[in-house]
Amino acid sequence: MLFRSFFFIALLLASFAGADRPNLVLLSVDTLRADFLGCYGGEWDITPNIDALAEESLLFEDAQCETPLTGPSFAAMFTSRYPRMVGAMRNGMRVADDVTLVAEHIRDAGYHTFAAQSNWTLRGRLSGLDRGFAVYDESFEQRRWGILKGERRAEDLAKTALHLLAERPEDKPFFAWIHFTDPHAPYRHRRGFGPGVRNIYRMEREERVRVRYASEVAYTDHYIGKILEALPDNTLILFVADHGESLYEHGYLGHGRNIHQPSMHVPLMVRAPQALPGRSGAPVQTLDVGPTLLGLLGLPPLPGMLGRDIVNEEIPDDRPRFMETYGGAVPRIPGAKQFLRETSPLYQAVIQNGYKLIRPANRPSMLFYLPDDPGEDRNIIARNQALHGELNALLDLWEETHPRGTENVVDLTDEDMQALESLGYMN
Repeated sequence: MLFRSFFFIALLLASFAGADRPNLVLLSVDTLRADFLGCYGGEWDITPNIDALAEESLLFEDAQCETPLTGPSFAAMFTSRYPRMVGAMRNGMRVADDVTLVAEHIRDAGYHTFAAQSNWTLRGRLSGLDRGFAVYDESFEQRRWGILKGERRAEDLAKTALHLLAERPEDKPFFAWIHFTDPHAPYRHRRGFGPGVRNIYRMEREERVRVRYASEVAYTDHYIGKILEALPDNTLILFVADHGESLYEHGYLGHGRNIHQPSMHVPLMVRAPQALPGRSGAPVQTLDVGPTLLGLLGLPPLPGMLGRDIVNEEIPDDRPRFMETYGGAVPRIPGAKQFLRETSPLYQAVIQNGYKLIRPANRPSMLFYLPDDPGEDRNIIARNQALHGELNALLDLWEETHPRGTENVVDLTDEDMQALESLGYMN
């Protein structure tokens, strides 16, 4: 407790010293479910470093992503617009070149910017998210499914991030984006990490998958701890996941092809002098990441941003949050652009006042009340037709007032195709 008090005093003093602007880190983990972290009530004690960060942070208990796909989700964070609006509805679609990214704004404010990536989907050529970074390290050494070197394990990513941190210019504050990807399938059982189990091969399939996933989360947490230890005192942190993961809930393993809570509820926390440590039940979303990053540095939001600065603004309790998924990646077929223009989302949803309406493309809608039914097991639409009509109209209005932007389909190489297929996005 005494250390934490000294930390916040130092951070407050630094934030008010004009010659010593704070550093800022966006620390993100791919495919990370909130409910596997101790600070979100996880059943295993496997994330001591993230939990310690949570103790020093303002933690948001009800954070939702806009789409359960990596590239589009980060497009929403870095533009604070829905992926459909910036042409990045699927993996393999770049953010529109005429949309300014948060990193560009921070760079132009005099910050040294660098990123250490670990997921093929986020390669600059494919995602367009490298804009604004002086260094965008996207070298991959690890094979996924034994096919292609398309990822980087946490140990190697941490080494790269620590090197970039040590080599940064000393005459500028920095903004860093460090992205871990290990909880993404295939889940490996990392020796010495995760729940203390004797023999996972004697478990039922679903429990074995959960234990392997938990092992990946624990392994990632260990190397997040290495990053946290190395950060200068005068460093603000926003921690977030791009999306979660279904582990056989609703009969589905993976992400991208439904929008139930295991894929959409994400961890989100902010460590900064402006964010008093504690917990908030405010309805927030990853669309808010961009304005919040800028607000932490005292920078104004960019024109067209739709999210909120969740540290410095009041968030209405009845705020509606919208989400959709088109599933997978860009198909490599003749006429792909025309195909994408005519493609409807697989699912759309809106959450308001705890009620979540899910609207599939070719099946009846479903309505859940999340406070009483977090697992979305009881469809209450039959006895709530009036509410169904209101939420459906709200979703229609959102779709009408947030039109799709220009699709930015990248010409995928054979290597891109192999990488996206290995990530499970081409089926």
